[in-house]
Amino acid sequence: VYTCPSSRLKKATIPTLEEVLIEAKQSGIIVKIELKGPGTEEPSLELVERLDMVEQCHFASFKHERVERIRQLRPQRNPDGKFKYKTACLFPAKVPEDFIEIAKRCDVDEVHLRYDKCTKERVQIIHEAGMGSMAWFRGPIDMQKDAAKRFDDVGDEDAAMYQTVLNSGVQAV
Repeated sequence: VYTCPSSRLKKATIPTLEEVLIEAKQSGIIVKIELKGPGTEEPSLELVERLDMVEQCHFASFKHERVERIRQLRPQRNPDGKFKYKTACLFPAKVPEDFIEIAKRCDVDEVHLRYDKCTKERVQIIHEAGMGSMAWFRGPIDMQKDAAKRFDDVGDEDAAMYQTVLNSGVQAV
């Protein structure tokens, strides 16, 4: 069940990444670009560079070889020693025990975990390893399933649910 009326959804279009980035550039927000398909690394990098948005865009993927490719293509560092091009490993619901080692091998800046996997212990391990943390959320249909079967406070995506995730110490949602 979507909160947006179906009549509006029928007329809706999905913006291109370029359209989203142009809007985001105006506001200055940080954009997390998920590299979903094969061969998305180079075109995404080129677009971000063409729009002069390297500081505003971070690259992430469940397919860790894609963020490794970003790091290979753009290994530049800022004067403070941090990477100029920010990358992150996304992890699925079943977080591997060696997730930190995987992230270190990929030389990423951040680790992104599904919201219900952001425990204080995991987030602390991420931060102790010198990486940032972010919680990702499922889409509306899957969040509804979570609300019906597992979590009492997820269905409305209310402030209490987000506060519970933030209480884990995660730095971004």
